[in-house]
Amino acid sequence: MSLIFILKRKSTLMNGVHKDFLILGMLFAVTSFDTLLLGFAIPKIIVLYSLSKAQAGLLGTILMIGVGIGAIILGALSDVLGRKNIIIFSVSLFSTSTGLLGFAENFLSLAILLFFSGFGLGGGLTLSIAYLPEIIRDKPLEKYMCYFESFWGIGALFVVSTSRILLERPLKELFFVGAFPFLLLPIFFKLSEIRAEKSTISGNIRELLSKYWKITILLWVIWFCGVYTYYGIFLWLPEVMSSIAGFKAGYSLLIPVYGIQIISPLFLSLIIRDDNTEKLLFLYSLAAAIFTLLSISASDFLVLGMISTSFFSIGGWVLFILSTQKSYPQKMRGIGVGSAASVGRIGGIVAPYFTGLLLDIYGIFVAFTAISLMFVVIAILSFPLLKIRKEVRAH
Repeated sequence: MSLIFILKRKSTLMNGVHKDFLILGMLFAVTSFDTLLLGFAIPKIIVLYSLSKAQAGLLGTILMIGVGIGAIILGALSDVLGRKNIIIFSVSLFSTSTGLLGFAENFLSLAILLFFSGFGLGGGLTLSIAYLPEIIRDKPLEKYMCYFESFWGIGALFVVSTSRILLERPLKELFFVGAFPFLLLPIFFKLSEIRAEKSTISGNIRELLSKYWKITILLWVIWFCGVYTYYGIFLWLPEVMSSIAGFKAGYSLLIPVYGIQIISPLFLSLIIRDDNTEKLLFLYSLAAAIFTLLSISASDFLVLGMISTSFFSIGGWVLFILSTQKSYPQKMRGIGVGSAASVGRIGGIVAPYFTGLLLDIYGIFVAFTAISLMFVVIAILSFPLLKIRKEVRAH
């Protein structure tokens, strides 16, 4: 009887883990959709509002400012008020704000709504990452993180496909689709509430900047470069491709570029181990730098190069998220991940405007060369990560 009871209990726990994992994956997918939505709206926004690329990039910067502020504030609050409560608030905020963008009539209203959307998205991005190690418990974090990141690719593929379908439709309809996550709130209420160790926001911040200061600063720089590279490329790629090949052909070519972001994390799950995360981060970042340069060296290689960059870029994203998750205990994982994501969003704040400015003045070669250099910085900084984390644990 005792054996049967144990097996039943184990089955129940497994079902709970799988349920929470799928719900969290759904959260990550809809967060991906609403985060990348602006990139596919930019070509039409430029035409509708007669904006330069730098001005359109400023809208992306405002979105990322919201994401950065939301990441640190909502991440810190989740350590005290509970992950699930803040997730529900985050989804409500970013889905409502994104839907309301369909009613925006001028640049100012777009900017305000994008800020609030970004604030909610910052919570969704941070908490999905912070929650994952807590729901999978004693299962291999590396593999589950790879499976989890593939949901981002699903959201990315969904947004490029939706944008292609709605290409001839008014822009507001694309924003209305971005409100869809609000309908999923009843599902997010089913997430298990994980009780964190008793802590305070002020106490966690002090510990973050004292005991964990070395690895925190290192992770902040890596996140800055990682977020800069991703949004520098993928918020502007729809505009770049549509200007080269036209709206229809350009958006069609983007489907494999974004679709590969589903496959990349699944492939990574086959080769990742607990002790090779930083080595793989070096290799993936270096490969992303090389393929970014190759993609702009010849127009015939642009699509294939961007598919390769997309593959290694999203894989690198998985790897530096894993390094961050493993660097902090549960009681301060929200503030640890949230602070790294928030500082990283400074890269996201700079990237849309600066990339647009470089595209306006110098063209794609200079703009994407700057991004390639950021990948190189990540590769260099990946070496000391593991050593410093071991030193922190030893003390």
